[in-house]
Amino acid sequence: MHNRTIAKWTTPFFFSWSASEQFTRKDWFRFCSWLAIMASLAVYLIASQYLGYIQVSQPHSIIYLISAYIGHFALFPVIGCLLLLPVALLLPYRQLVLPLSALILFLGLSLLVVDTQIYAQYRFHLSGFIWDMLTGPGAGEIIQLSWLTLLVTALILAAIVLLTLLVLSGTAWCIQQPGLKGKGYALFSIWLLALSTSHILHVWYEAHYDTEVTGITRHFPSYYPATGKRALVKRGWIDPEQIRPETAFNTHTGNKGLRYPVNPLQCSAQEQPKNVLVIALDAMRADTLTPEITPNLYRLSQQGNAQYFTDHFSGGNVTKGGIFTLFFGLPATYWDGFASAQQGALWIREHQRQGYAMGIFSSATLLSPAFDRTVFASVPDLRLKSEGPSPSERDKNAIQNFEHFIQNKPKQSPFFGFLFLDAIHGYDVPEGYEKFQPQWKRVDHIKLNNDFDPEPYFNRYKNAAFFLDEQIGQLIDKLDHQGLLEETVVVITSDHGEEFNDLKQNFWGHGSNFSHYQSKTPLLILWPGKEKTRIDHRTSHYDLAPTIMTEVLGCTNPTSDYAVGHNLFQPSAERDWLIVHSYFNYGIVGKDRIIATYPTGNYEILDTENKTIKNETMPTQAGMQSIRQMSMFYQ
Repeated sequence: MHNRTIAKWTTPFFFSWSASEQFTRKDWFRFCSWLAIMASLAVYLIASQYLGYIQVSQPHSIIYLISAYIGHFALFPVIGCLLLLPVALLLPYRQLVLPLSALILFLGLSLLVVDTQIYAQYRFHLSGFIWDMLTGPGAGEIIQLSWLTLLVTALILAAIVLLTLLVLSGTAWCIQQPGLKGKGYALFSIWLLALSTSHILHVWYEAHYDTEVTGITRHFPSYYPATGKRALVKRGWIDPEQIRPETAFNTHTGNKGLRYPVNPLQCSAQEQPKNVLVIALDAMRADTLTPEITPNLYRLSQQGNAQYFTDHFSGGNVTKGGIFTLFFGLPATYWDGFASAQQGALWIREHQRQGYAMGIFSSATLLSPAFDRTVFASVPDLRLKSEGPSPSERDKNAIQNFEHFIQNKPKQSPFFGFLFLDAIHGYDVPEGYEKFQPQWKRVDHIKLNNDFDPEPYFNRYKNAAFFLDEQIGQLIDKLDHQGLLEETVVVITSDHGEEFNDLKQNFWGHGSNFSHYQSKTPLLILWPGKEKTRIDHRTSHYDLAPTIMTEVLGCTNPTSDYAVGHNLFQPSAERDWLIVHSYFNYGIVGKDRIIATYPTGNYEILDTENKTIKNETMPTQAGMQSIRQMSMFYQ
């Protein structure tokens, strides 16, 4: 009697073992197909915890959420079962296929459960770096392993084991039901429809600045929906100049889960407010600010009010991270949250609140990366692009438009100006600026390899910098002639560096590693009223927003209310580690170590020359500081 009772309760969990005894290869093929379906149901059950953080109200947003939920979370079981399929067909033995299926399913469900818990606590998703922090030597400082925590963990693991066995048994049961033959194809078609629908909807509504749709992205792990704003604009299907005013300000839906700023800003306009002009030269590395390459910038660095920062780092090795960190003072891991909120950087919004005339002039488009939805989201009538057939021509157009803005702004209003210039990034050298020779006639990236001579390539880069240096020198001289320079804080910097195989590891350009060649940038500030100073302590883009907001806009809040940086002129501030963002990952850059994370979820510890350091564990301080910075402004 006792044995029959046990058998009654255990049969549902071990049904797959007995049912698969006589499976043929065709049956195992169907097993893998139905396993993807049953595993998807289990994944949907666990992933439903993310839905509590998502708020949608419009019919199209609800349709997008449903299709994205169905399409994205079933993708993982489908991929897992595709990997399992060759084993099931070549070695169709239940002693192999079932344990392997159970192991893959258990691990997948466990990782998803862990991710839901991490997201509930920190509002970001699981990665190899985070996993190491939670399981490494310093884990005790993050998680207190009380008896209750251990008990709950054990119960969760037991539940995952039972769910795994139920999925396997349910899969075997589906194979034995004649009425379900052919139904798997219909379910697969529904999944494909949902997956494609979600990406198509995201392309369209992201281009239309829809905050409810774009706000969903960050809540789902490993979710990268398609975008195509540039393609839609190019084909004439949308007009961003028309769409942005209609949507960016009318569909504002709040902070979208952000806690930013932590406390309301306490800022007071100055009696004699200073103008602010930020000039960012795309892809200018720090060591190009020299008398030979950029004589005008060097001349400015010798002025009586020049503040020259010799050890300055961007918050990104790409444009997206560099500009975001410059204006927000926050890691670019917050990008999705702020893109969906569309409130703009506090630095920019405070200028607007204090009555500054706003002049934003970018050579490259502000649509991609979407600075129109992040940094400058609060700026009406935003100028989205410059005119001209080449980067150098567009740079000239941007500068001319800025000069026109200065001449026509209200005379009593202070101004904020931003010039984002592209000739260096585009290696564009107009005729007459070929100072450094030999110069590569045309940039042809396919020719680059570890044996390629970088000198002609680097010379073209330096010549482009030489061209822009002259344009900036002329602009600053005009401001001086107009009497504006003595009342304007001028910030000259870059979004990221540029590498020319300096490490002899076949790295060219940017976005490929977190060494100082790609992440270190110049920073020169002309600050009326300050004496000439050379600042040698380490600074970063995270420090710009706190500095301007404190010293120009009169904000008295602790900088921790709205940024992770410090006042640039505060040498005692801790800057041991900073997060540098790339295209799909980030690095934690210290003074003698780099922790490089990767989209696959793993990480490695490198020295400053990008060489792997073996047998070194995760620095607890760096990990804890990074986790705090990446989560402190989420609700």
